[in-house]
Amino acid sequence: MGGFMLQTPDVPLFPVDSEQLAYLVEKKYLQYPAVDEDTIGDRNKADGFARLVTSVQITWFFIQCLVRWRQRLALSTLEITTFATILATLNSLFFWYHKPLDVEKPIILSTESRITNVLIDAGNRARKPYSRTPLDFLKSPPASTSLVAPFWFGMGVVIDFDKESHSRPIKRLGNSKTHPPAGITTRETVYGILFEAVYFGVHLVGWNQLYPTQAELYLWRISNLVLLGLLVAYLVVIPIGVVSSRPYSRRWQTNEVGTPLEVAAQLPRWAQFVIHVPILATYVAARSYILLEGLISLRALPLKAYVEVNWPNFLPHV
Repeated sequence: MGGFMLQTPDVPLFPVDSEQLAYLVEKKYLQYPAVDEDTIGDRNKADGFARLVTSVQITWFFIQCLVRWRQRLALSTLEITTFATILATLNSLFFWYHKPLDVEKPIILSTESRITNVLIDAGNRARKPYSRTPLDFLKSPPASTSLVAPFWFGMGVVIDFDKESHSRPIKRLGNSKTHPPAGITTRETVYGILFEAVYFGVHLVGWNQLYPTQAELYLWRISNLVLLGLLVAYLVVIPIGVVSSRPYSRRWQTNEVGTPLEVAAQLPRWAQFVIHVPILATYVAARSYILLEGLISLRALPLKAYVEVNWPNFLPHV
């Protein structure tokens, strides 16, 4: 659960995000919440010492892999996969350092203002029936150039992983449904692209590794090229979709829209499945083989995989 819940005289308790909260405060429907940094920090159940120990352990493994690669010692496919996972873990530890963890009890914000009055004052933009909460009209649509929203839309089509309750208003905001109010900046987008490229590219270190069989070597190469290919295709399709969305919807759909997500949302359910299922199935197959190979290759490791790092030769001498 977690976050803020709004209590009004005419609507059952429902969650609000940062954009909706800011709107209510600016329009004087709600007093600024008396919530300080310590209150939010108190909801972070992650132990700082445990985080430190975890960071030290994975950083040590990270360094060992780099040194083994520098000394031309063999890295098993399991170590390569773990190395890539460590990159993702360090990335998450950095950006989630101040993120509250496992918040179960929300902060209740009470107001005497009626939601009916909020909707009337908002005018035409609040006339459409809400799908999640009465303040849906305050949720800005994803930017047409967003690289994040199409991913979550496709995942939601195939796997309803963030299913919300059927009751309205909902009692919890799904993680994939909540985006920064200002959207994803260009700098964040570039960082995300580079990080994904590095994450998938790390696996190419095993391109010329010794594998138990020739078939496993080719399957490893194909799986990693497929993942990189999907990333490149994704980055190419999004700009094309942005440019072609309006003319396509004008000609083939009942409502003219301007973003790929809006076009996809108007497609029949079967068409959404036809588009997204093969993509997800290809990704899962390639990713699963990489994880599987990390385990089955342990049955026949090259001799250099058993050689330990020669630290005295690696460290500079004074």
